[in-house]
Amino acid sequence: MLGDLAGRLDIAGSGDEFDRLAESLNAMLDRIEHLIYGIKDVSDNIAHDLKTPLTRLRNRVEAALSGPADAARYRATLEATIEESDQLIRTFNALLSIARVEAGSTDGGMTEVDASAIVHDVAELYEPVADETGVELSVETPESITIKASRELLGQAVANLIDNALKHGRPDSGQARIAVSTAKEGNTLVIRVADNGHGIPDADRERALQRFVRLEKSRSQPGSGLGLSLAAAVARLHNGTIELGDAKPGLAVTLRLPIHWVDGAKSS
Repeated sequence: MLGDLAGRLDIAGSGDEFDRLAESLNAMLDRIEHLIYGIKDVSDNIAHDLKTPLTRLRNRVEAALSGPADAARYRATLEATIEESDQLIRTFNALLSIARVEAGSTDGGMTEVDASAIVHDVAELYEPVADETGVELSVETPESITIKASRELLGQAVANLIDNALKHGRPDSGQARIAVSTAKEGNTLVIRVADNGHGIPDADRERALQRFVRLEKSRSQPGSGLGLSLAAAVARLHNGTIELGDAKPGLAVTLRLPIHWVDGAKSS
């Protein structure tokens, strides 16, 4: 109540019902602490990352009004303002999506879906974009893999990973390549999106999954820094994990989701 979020119940180590209760309460307190600091971080990031585009938008309109009346200049200003506003709307929509996912909302619930088909369909949607930008996009989904998941959220996570690779996964020279694949490892679905760009250094990989984080090499590209964090939230909702690794060269992002799980817990 006084704001100290670090306090936890002592565990005697006896393994009795009091220890088990203390472990459950400590796990709950860990989650509360994570969410509270997450809210603070998001508030700080919104104030920092949205202040600049809002200020730029206002200054652009003010500059147009302060000059001589010119229909062509007004039109150009309005078009730029709409484009900037659309980016702000996309940022807020991404934040709302992450909030809904972390709150456990799946927009239709979990059903049995063919994950390989979802990955293949999403990658197919990006093929025209890849062709247009000169990126070689390959998809390998050798078998049908049925998983309990939200079709919409799983598709959105894969789309974010491919979009991230298209924007930031280009080498300095040579052919840009993105490889998308699914595989089944025991009771786990493995989705992998790898590029041959610069990759992400080990020290920055955990930070890259946080909201609004944009590494130095990505700042010249449009975006809000929310794509990987949404994919991470979707992985957590499905009791899975996300891992940023080295594609040698490039970045490899791996989603690992349990194929069968009940009541929010992985099955044995």
